[in-house]
Order: sequence, then C-alpha cells, then structure tokens
Amino acid sequence: MSGIQASFFDGRTPRRQAVELFAENGEIVIRGAFGERRVARSQAEISEPLGGAPRLLRLPGGAVCEIADRQAFATWLRAAGFADSPVARLQARWRWALAALAGAVLLLLAAYFWGLPAASKALAPRIPDSVVQSLSAYTLNFLDDRLLRPSKLPQARQDALRAHVASVLRAQPGRPAYRLLFRSAAMGPNAFALPNGDLVIFDALVALAKSDDEVAGVAAHELGHVAHRHGLRQLIQSSVVSFVVGLYLGDVSSLASGLAALAMESRYSRGFEREADAYAARALTAAGLGGEPLAAILERMDPASIGVGGKAARDELSSHPDTAERVRRLRGLPAGD
Repeated sequence: MSGIQASFFDGRTPRRQAVELFAENGEIVIRGAFGERRVARSQAEISEPLGGAPRLLRLPGGAVCEIADRQAFATWLRAAGFADSPVARLQARWRWALAALAGAVLLLLAAYFWGLPAASKALAPRIPDSVVQSLSAYTLNFLDDRLLRPSKLPQARQDALRAHVASVLRAQPGRPAYRLLFRSAAMGPNAFALPNGDLVIFDALVALAKSDDEVAGVAAHELGHVAHRHGLRQLIQSSVVSFVVGLYLGDVSSLASGLAALAMESRYSRGFEREADAYAARALTAAGLGGEPLAAILERMDPASIGVGGKAARDELSSHPDTAERVRRLRGLPAGD
C-alpha cells in the first residue's frame, strides 16, 4: 500500500525529520534520510483523534511520528488494518457522547447525595478521641477570643439550668458525655455543639425561653448533634466539597469558593438538623415532656433570627430546615396542618 507523509522525532533530540510511513507484513515501516526502521504493529501506540490536533504514532524507545493530515492518516490506518479504540469510536457518535456525559453527571450526583454522606458516617467514628478533644478545644478557644463573651447569667442561674438539663437528659439511654456552657454573643438566641460534647447556649436564648424545659429541649437537640457525630461528619463533607469546588473554580477568589461550598453543604446540614430534632424529641418524651418545649422555642426563635435578603434567601442558605416543618414533626402533626 502507499505511504503517508509524517514528521519523525527520535526522542533524544528536538530535530524534526521528514519520513514516510508504510504498512508491510504486520509491521509499520518508517523511511527517511536516516534509513529505515521497522516496528511491529503491537508495539506502536496510535493517539486518538482530538479535535484539530495532529495524530501521533508513538514508537518504542520514545520516538514519535507526527501526522498533520488527520483525514489521510485515518484512511491509511483503515487500509493498513488498524481499528480505532472503542473509546474513539464512541466519541465520534454524539448520542454516545451525550450518554457518557449524562452518566458522569449522574455518577457525581450519586457521589454527592449518597456516597459522601455514607463515607463521612463511616469515617467519623474512626477519628481518635484525642483529635476530637483537641479540635473541639481549639474551636472553642478561637470562638471565645473572637466572637463570644463570658455569660452574664448569675452563677446560681447557670447551675440551676445545668441541674435541670441533667434531670431531663438522664432518662435518655446511651447519652454521650456532655458539658453545658453558657456564653454571651451578639448573634441573637442560638446554641451549638462541639464534637467532644461541649454544648454552648447563648444568654439570649435563655432570655427567650419561657421555661427551663425549653432550654433543656435546645440542649437535647445539640446533644443529638454530638450523638450522631454531626460535627465530624460535617467537617469531612465540607473538606471534600471545598476541595472539589476549589479545583473547579481554580483561581477565583476564596470568597466565591466559600459561598459555593456553603450553598452545596446546606443540604447536609438540613439532614443533620432533622436527626438532632428526632433525638431531642426522644429525650424529651422519655422525660415525660414530649416535643412541645423544643417546638415552642423554635417558633419564637424563627422571627428573632436575622437573615439577609428576605425569607427566600434565608431558606436557600440556611443550614436549618423550614421552622414550620420542624415544629410539625416535633408535635407529631401531619404535613400541612
């Protein structure tokens, strides 16, 4: 069969040499000013078609033949008995390409919605307790230095609340160890839990509560986060999401990466909040209170919460589910009541 023009690089120098390629008796023959070189077909690697880029014929020892005329090379390959790889043939068919793209998107969605939560749930219990304690202590010190202030509640009031919360939670089987702390902050009525069991309740939430049972309901909710290892699972998931978002956005500002990660992670946080609500409801019910104390204070916390951009913006970026939904669940009411 006739040959095809190509450029030859020996893999040792940048020199380009004009050659002609032939296929003879199961071999690829390269002929040029240097003479002739023969290579078995099985030892040659042919690059896949890639847009307007030249095709490459890679030879043993690092030598390469570059063919600029892609159409002529495709014809020569067919005449020589070479077949494109299955991947190259599929890429040439737009239906298969679209199917592959759809499959990749579905795979990513499955990894995000099911794979990542499952992986974080499996990994969280394996984190050493010493790491959990150090991480929690560092976080609390960081917040105390920058955002939180010592509680203004009298010590007697703090002790009374601790005793009441302990009496309520005592009936909950398998209760993790915890420490109830009080802080003052400019962030309104709120509370949070650290992975080591530190439950921090803000003075404003105590002021908002109409009974100590409501404070105990909030403490039980935060203890639910500890029991389900939500803090550690959130840390694992946030780290993976932030890493992927950072790779995708490249050199875009860290603020953009942070906002994107926040919007993506809100789905996980809503699921965690529902689990913590269910844990609190069980603890309060075991103490003979039912879910009403937590439901009541949640209703009062919602209008007191501070949002940006109105209700719609808060719903999109909030880490909590809709308050009305949470209250219905705690009171055992069907959706829509």
